[in-house]
Amino acid sequence: MQINILLADDEPGILQALKRMLRPTTWTIFEANDGEEALEILQREHIHVLVTDYKMPRRDGISLCQEARRLSPYTYRLLLSGQVDYAALRSAWHAGDVHRFVAKPWDNTLLTMDIEEGLRQQKLLNRTWQFQQNIAANQAVMLTDDNWIIRLANPRLCKALGIEESEALGLNLFSPTLSAMPVTLEAEVTRQVEAGQTWLGHFTLHGQDQSQIPSWMAISPLGKRYRLCVFDLVNGESEKRETRAEHADAESLVSPQPVTLTLEFTEADVADLTRSADIYQALKGLCPGGAELYHLPEPNRFLMSATGIEAIEQLRQWPAENNLINDLRVTSTLEELPDDEDHESWLRNQLGRIQQLPDSIPDDFRTLPVFGLHGGLLALECRSPSEFDEARWHDWFSALITSWQPLFATDLKLVIDASGAGPEITREFLPALRKARESMNIECYVILDEDRLLSDQKDDIMWQGDLVHHGIKRLISHFGRSFLNARQILSLPIDGITLAPEFLARLQDPRNAVQGGRLLQKLHEHGMLIYARDINRSELLAVSHKARIDWISGNVMSPEIGFRQLQWYSPSATLG
Repeated sequence: MQINILLADDEPGILQALKRMLRPTTWTIFEANDGEEALEILQREHIHVLVTDYKMPRRDGISLCQEARRLSPYTYRLLLSGQVDYAALRSAWHAGDVHRFVAKPWDNTLLTMDIEEGLRQQKLLNRTWQFQQNIAANQAVMLTDDNWIIRLANPRLCKALGIEESEALGLNLFSPTLSAMPVTLEAEVTRQVEAGQTWLGHFTLHGQDQSQIPSWMAISPLGKRYRLCVFDLVNGESEKRETRAEHADAESLVSPQPVTLTLEFTEADVADLTRSADIYQALKGLCPGGAELYHLPEPNRFLMSATGIEAIEQLRQWPAENNLINDLRVTSTLEELPDDEDHESWLRNQLGRIQQLPDSIPDDFRTLPVFGLHGGLLALECRSPSEFDEARWHDWFSALITSWQPLFATDLKLVIDASGAGPEITREFLPALRKARESMNIECYVILDEDRLLSDQKDDIMWQGDLVHHGIKRLISHFGRSFLNARQILSLPIDGITLAPEFLARLQDPRNAVQGGRLLQKLHEHGMLIYARDINRSELLAVSHKARIDWISGNVMSPEIGFRQLQWYSPSATLG
């Protein structure tokens, strides 16, 4: 299929630069020297993505996008500007006239990625029109009433979220149960839909286990009383989740309980770490396929663990087949997971990682481990700060310090997610942080939206001052999706960035990997911390390692854990 890109700018040099940037693609490029000429092209050609300058004669870029929305509502509209009026741009963005804004001078890598992402979302916009005519069963769809109460959730959607339709009906689309979006978004979407227009934007859904599912959501009115919501998970993650869920369901029906086999050699035969390493290598060659081999803290003890049907059967037979290792005496003990225990905790307990922590540590306090490039625990993230008052924060810090200090000799690095929120989210947090710092050093980071960092509102300015006063470092959220380019990021008084999930996904493409790596290297050279959150696929973890990301978190590394489980990642628990 032919892909049509329309470039509109009154400066010939800019048009030539954009064409050079897009030369490696197979897209058909149309050019316009001003807004009126661009409208003429939109009327006669099917344009997938419009890239327009802001300042042009006869018609500016925002006006062009507004008219393009009427003439070609399913064209993705990207605005370029060298004269940044963030208030006007945010207004156009919130109104839905502009889907994406990129500041001049642009970064070729990011702009190309933005256009490619625009092509993907143009397909979603186009499909939305088709769903308005006929809701297809193979697309994740929900129907809400005019108060955003879900009235229908098709099987595709329920399967992706891991819920039954009955569990979705009656929920509010913007409720914390179903989404992680700010409440203010509801008003913006409502305004557009009530005006008979389609809203398109990033929307983070919650799965059954409260895991975050990044998606793109297109919402269109169906008459005055109903709303059609169509979503597409970033990089087809829905299909992967469904496949994993189906596989897990099938496994649970037939798989026996996991087992472990502990092997203990005499201390006289395996007395030092050098001999222990030799035995470990020999055991690796004898370990059944599908089983995992672990080196216990004592040099003469090892453990094999199996969960799959075939691996479990082989491990049960293993002692009979291998009762001698290199003519050394060995005692083996086979254990099966008890019905009332969690597999991971049971295994870690056998590995000697569990230490006794005070019973006073509550089980309901949670944190997300953040890891470094080489896998070590570097920081902790609190993902639900809005749920705490000051007293709860004091209890949270007290429990965290009690858990951390016996396990780690390093100072605590703490990340607070304030994206999508305002000053109120840290109002109760700051006094508790100040009190906690009397007991130990805590280096704190807060993730902020660019709207807050660039805001000239008094409350936001005072909030920034409070954070600086408390020695809190600031990270800007969702780099790669935000309005700002790398040059502007470097001009801000911030300490780092968090990457939008789609940024890492785009780096999987070899065409983007080199330039994207250079861009991140540039940020590194200027002392910017780079944090990739919510990594849920091993492919993206590999990309983050290749790009030398500083901090990494997500289910592929670890889910949210209780404070008692921090011992899993302490240096003393690291096994050979």
